[in-house]
Formats: sequence, C-alpha cells, structure tokens
Amino acid sequence: MDGPALSGWERRLLEEIESDLRQDTRLDRKLSTMGAKRPNRVLDALRGVGRRISVGVLLTVLVMTSICVGIGVRTPTTAVLTALGVVWAASVAASMAATALLRRRRAPDRGDGVVGGTGPDREDGQERRDRGEGRDGRERRPWDRPEA
Repeated sequence: MDGPALSGWERRLLEEIESDLRQDTRLDRKLSTMGAKRPNRVLDALRGVGRRISVGVLLTVLVMTSICVGIGVRTPTTAVLTALGVVWAASVAASMAATALLRRRRAPDRGDGVVGGTGPDREDGQERRDRGEGRDGRERRPWDRPEA
C-alpha cells in the first residue's frame, strides 16, 4: 500500500467494520457463492411466492381444504359443494387480508417492536438519536453518523 499507514483510530474503525461484515452470514454466503452456478429460476420463483404467502395463510388453506373435502365427500350435493366453495374462498381471503393488514402495520424501517407504532410505549426517534442509537436500537457506530 502506498502512502502513510492507517492511524490507530482508523485501524480500529476498519476492524469494527470487518467484524460487523463477518457476522452477516447472508452476505458471507452470497460472497462465497458469487458466480459459482447459474441461478435457478424455478427456485427463485418459489422463494418469491414464499415471501408473499405467509405461514398463516398456507395453514388456513390446508385446514379449510381438508375440512371442505371431508364434508364434500360425505354429502356431494351441488348446494353443499357450492356452500363449501364459498366458505373456503371467504376464509382464505380473510386470512390473506389479515396478513396484508399486519404486514402493512409492521413497518420495516421502524424497528421499535410496537405494532401500529403509537401509544405510550413508543419511543420517540429523537430520544434514540440523543442516546446515540440507530432505528434498530443498536449503538450507532462512527460511520453510521452523518457528518455535521
């Protein structure tokens, strides 16, 4: 390396950054497998669906399907099958709506753990900044702070 050596403060800062990066296992996995194989579009599509459909919706679909199939096999009349189809569709739609509502209320940038984000338990962002903490409640590092 040309030029002067890093000062003690700069070396400490660099070591903190490197240790934070080493703790990020997802980044480490991505960097270690970079360019190793071609992307699998089928798996990527399945992962995308998995991010959109929650476990609660999937369980609701499975449970309601088993209940509706069980009832439909015992009494296979048109009226019963129509009613079961309506009940199944309504329960799946309700679970998807509840999931969407909960995801919307849980903002990813807030990080205060309070659903909705209002009330006496919600901490003001200015108070966290005064203590030197970021949005996620961790101590802010020197490189996180904007230059004054």
